[in-house]
Amino acid sequence: MSIFLLIYVLIIVILSTRFPEKYLNWDEIDCSSQSFPNDFTWGVATASHQIEGNNRNNWTAFENQKGLEKSAEACEHWIRWKDDFDLIEQLGVDSYRLSIEWSRIQPNQGEWNQDALDQYEEMIDNLISRNIKPMITLHHFSHPIWFEEMGGFCNRENIDLWIDYCKRIFESLNGKVNDWCTVNEPEVFSIMGYHMKMFPPGRSSVFKTIRVMKNMIYAHSSAYWALKKINPDARIGLAKNVTLFDPLRRWNLLHWITTIVLNYIWNGAIISGLKNGRMFGSKIDSAKGSYDFIGLNYYTHVLTSPFLPQTTEIDLPRRKNEIMTDFGYTMYAEGLERAVKLLSKLNVPIEITENGVADSDDSLRPMHLKRHIWQISKLISEGYDIRSYYHWSLMDNFEWAEGYKLRFGLYHVDYKTQNRTLKQSGADYHKIIESNKRRANVDS
Repeated sequence: MSIFLLIYVLIIVILSTRFPEKYLNWDEIDCSSQSFPNDFTWGVATASHQIEGNNRNNWTAFENQKGLEKSAEACEHWIRWKDDFDLIEQLGVDSYRLSIEWSRIQPNQGEWNQDALDQYEEMIDNLISRNIKPMITLHHFSHPIWFEEMGGFCNRENIDLWIDYCKRIFESLNGKVNDWCTVNEPEVFSIMGYHMKMFPPGRSSVFKTIRVMKNMIYAHSSAYWALKKINPDARIGLAKNVTLFDPLRRWNLLHWITTIVLNYIWNGAIISGLKNGRMFGSKIDSAKGSYDFIGLNYYTHVLTSPFLPQTTEIDLPRRKNEIMTDFGYTMYAEGLERAVKLLSKLNVPIEITENGVADSDDSLRPMHLKRHIWQISKLISEGYDIRSYYHWSLMDNFEWAEGYKLRFGLYHVDYKTQNRTLKQSGADYHKIIESNKRRANVDS
């Protein structure tokens, strides 16, 4: 055996040992064996463009330009929100994560829609009256067309316009809302919009992708410090998607190199920016420490090679016995442990701001819920500071580039009649919440 082969084998062994790909025998695990502190927060999450209906923003423009399925009326949540809040209350959750639609608040530059702002305030008051704590996301992939036409987050000089919007919302809801996410999944927004062409503005440029990702972190940190001046006691963070990458062939060094690069781009760069104020070789001093918590959006892992498809239109590779979801990726509850450990490097509380599954017939979601919630319970028992779990999503909705074909909801939505129907998984989630609350009260 040549020295080069020995070195190759040694490198593979070191990488495999340092970055294990864990699988559990779920048949031997009692997922009902759970324990949560009595102050643990149970919630559900949505995003404005996906449910409100009749928005006019960068996404509606993109849908028309690319001939995509139109969001149109979506779930008509903007006019049905009281009924939808009844559905939230029936689940027995403590909190609801929702986003503000910037294009409603500021349809034109310099023009503020007080009626829209008043309705959001009424919605927040209604949630509070039901003892449901709101968590607000200020940017969940959508913003006004006029902001997009100015270059959006690709131009750093536009960040002041974003700050004006953030301050307007914050000052209106200050004292009613304590938990704030500035931006949702900045890496997904950047890569899907400026590299993979599947989000607006539909570009394909590595340089713009990196620039937008850095500018999104600068936008987050600028908002953080501006809002902290208004209320130092507010809890402000961002929602970070953690998609894990593993080599398709664990003996193939090229697959390992691809994995390491993708893990840095999707995960490591932003974590470095937040922790150290540096990402992609640039300094963003304001980003260091600009978070009171970190939101974790976790869905899956991806098996990678140098030939990873640049689309979500086809099913990704999977291991034998892995279960495929309707989205074309696998259910990998084991990965939640790695995702939590990765974000724990930031040394702040972790909020699970999204976790769910595309499952049209609700056959997979009950299992998905139980496995992931069991993982969270286990991680808390090991000392990880996880404060909440927000299931994605409250109800079926418009799933961005995929349109209406994917269903993530605990409630089924008939888009012709707008009727909502509780799924078995929704009933299961309610039971999980109630049983864990009872156990927590007994233990305390």
